[in-house]
Amino acid sequence: MDRHTSFITAPFITAPFLRHISQKILLSTTLFISASSLFSPLAHAQTDSNTARVISAGAAITEIINALGAEQQLIAVDVTSKTLVADNIPKVGYHRQLSAESLIALAPTRIIGSDEMGPPKTLTLLKQSGIEVDIVNGGETVSDLLHRIDQVAALTQHSQQAQQLKQTITTTVKTIKQNNSHQTQPKKVLFLMIHDGRPISVAGKNTTADSIITLAGAINPAAAVVANYKPVSTEAILQMQPDIILLSNRTTASIKDMAQLIKKMPVLEATPAAKNNAIAVIDGTALIGGLGIHSINEAMRLNHIFYPQS
Repeated sequence: MDRHTSFITAPFITAPFLRHISQKILLSTTLFISASSLFSPLAHAQTDSNTARVISAGAAITEIINALGAEQQLIAVDVTSKTLVADNIPKVGYHRQLSAESLIALAPTRIIGSDEMGPPKTLTLLKQSGIEVDIVNGGETVSDLLHRIDQVAALTQHSQQAQQLKQTITTTVKTIKQNNSHQTQPKKVLFLMIHDGRPISVAGKNTTADSIITLAGAINPAAAVVANYKPVSTEAILQMQPDIILLSNRTTASIKDMAQLIKKMPVLEATPAAKNNAIAVIDGTALIGGLGIHSINEAMRLNHIFYPQS
């Protein structure tokens, strides 16, 4: 998945502005971080880093491993991490649907993933085969992210590098907040999860999408209505009156503009977002495994899109 995500812009986002933002983003702090919070902080962290053979089951985990400089320990990753590693690194499938047999065949010493990793039967078989299975949660706050960095650093024996990485994140978050301090009228931004064959869902509270929207200086109107990703009624959408609709780049591969979105979800026609043709796009990998490094980068990018003059 392309990490330099394209986006559909509202009329207030001009071509010169896009060039300005592209330059600004390239010059801004670039992070290389990711997700988790271990149930066993220093569990089995004594494995020699020169002999460690790690499988990362989640893009947010792989981001942290790369950012810590521990990528030499990676022998395989799940498909959500495929853009984060070399082509010759084996891909072991989706982190929620791992196969014990294929993982065991790679002879890893440990597998690191979020609490989304599974299924449970696979994890049990891996443990029974003598492989360390380190589960890190998918917390949605910056504090969760900083803690996960410490956890992954301990497991990969890169704790010294973790301090600089955490400082970079803290500085970037501070910069975003400073940009937000100038906003007197925050935008209302609604994230829609659209998959064929399933009801359209909104991102409520306790989601990475909500955290990114908030970090970017906007208000998520769905957070006051639902938790997690859930369908909501037509009446609820009308009451939310979003200024901007946020979609993942996976969704915009098939829904390319507001007209197509309204055809899919007619209620949106009566919102400010539709009237202003305001759609923004987020890289879907930033939503996997909790608030991660790429999530922070996307919050920075979206901040400039939501508020073009900041």
